[in-house]
Amino acid sequence: MKYRIVKRLNPQNNEESKFYAAPQYMEELTVGDLAKDISDACTLNVTDVEAVLTSLVRKLPMYLKNGFKIQLGSFGRVKLSFSSKGFAKAEDVDASSITSKRILFTPSTELKAEIDKASFTRV
Repeated sequence: MKYRIVKRLNPQNNEESKFYAAPQYMEELTVGDLAKDISDACTLNVTDVEAVLTSLVRKLPMYLKNGFKIQLGSFGRVKLSFSSKGFAKAEDVDASSITSKRILFTPSTELKAEIDKASFTRV
């Protein structure tokens, strides 16, 4: 992966700054791009692969909102989580106590191992 050098201010002291490595991303890949690449590596056609990926993306929110954790094989696990206000008494906690929602992704050990092999090049 390529990286670039960026100068960032210290948020607690605007007179101080440091240089950091920051990711230099390539262009964004679409579902169609992924479908074509996957199709080239197997016997499925692009349309079938794209339909599966699109259906996965469309169904994920329903499963997450219903409290499921979704295990995606050697890719990892996705689940919905949230933050809540705290109260002294349990009976004061209700759905209005929930302050923010977020989607958590936990990569599989296989994916982590592959990412650990990444090398970096300055641009």
